Amino acid sequence: MSTATLERESATAPASGPRRLLHGITWLVWRQHRGVLWTGLALVTALVVAAVLLRHNAVAFQAAHGIADCPLMGGSERCTARQELIDEYRGLYAAPFRLLLAGVLALPFLGGLFVGAPLIARELEADTHRLVWAQGVTRESWLLHKLALPMGALTAGTGAAAWVGSWALEGAGQATLGLYWYSATAFVSTGPAVAGYAALGVALGAAAGAVTRRTLPAMALTLGAMGALTALLTAVRPYLVRPVTSFGRSVPPVREEDWMLVQPQSALADKTLFDSAPCFQADDFDTCLADHGALHEYSQRHPLGHMRDLQLAEGAVCLGLAALAVTFVWLWMRRRSF
Repeated sequence: MSTATLERESATAPASGPRRLLHGITWLVWRQHRGVLWTGLALVTALVVAAVLLRHNAVAFQAAHGIADCPLMGGSERCTARQELIDEYRGLYAAPFRLLLAGVLALPFLGGLFVGAPLIARELEADTHRLVWAQGVTRESWLLHKLALPMGALTAGTGAAAWVGSWALEGAGQATLGLYWYSATAFVSTGPAVAGYAALGVALGAAAGAVTRRTLPAMALTLGAMGALTALLTAVRPYLVRPVTSFGRSVPPVREEDWMLVQPQSALADKTLFDSAPCFQADDFDTCLADHGALHEYSQRHPLGHMRDLQLAEGAVCLGLAALAVTFVWLWMRRRSF
């Protein structure tokens, strides 16, 4: 169905259903992308249902066997006596939870591929954008409406799925399940960072489509750009918030959920790390360390309290990159003759 036909339908359709809320170019964008939006809503709904069921079953298992808040190794006497049950619990629920969180993590990539990349590329490839521009719609208005509805819907849906995933993981117990917030699977998919990734995916897809003017090349370029930026953000993630540095004569107390960047290591008085491997062969390990002046313990970590700060910081970086990509598309479309 052509854009002109959609315009005529939108002008003559009765004011019922979504038409009451959407009109003009907004209605056109909805008609063009409603299939993808409904598919996305179905995916988010499936993830939410899976999260609710997983949390319910995991909490029931913990309550029935008395392993709530128990890590696999260590813990209270109650936990120590139930190590086999904790191992069984992990065998039953760790993999399903990883699949759930991987599904949430995949939403921004799917949005970039199937929403962002075709958003402009398909219009330019088929020359349907000329029909809209010829009817008095400016390029700026067309681009604003083309980006706002899909990006807003994808960001909202992905954020909702991430919130439910975080709620499910909290009920399952990170330490008991062995799936921690700082893992590659859980970090983005259980917090506000995933909303930033969703906006970034659509923005990168739109930029790729504007440059290539072909849908398939735009999808390939979007996937490559999202992969590269995700790898870069994963590398700098520990430094988006200042970690807690401990330096003293004893190892500081840490929680099972703390993200250890530098495990407690022997250090000199100037905080230089000391390679204590040769001292393991000495007759007296502590005396060997003292002879070398390595009487301190140095460590760096992100406690559980840093989780939301790190996720918000990474999400803000993604939103900033998305804003740059949208600005690029805006300038590119204004200065090019199509």
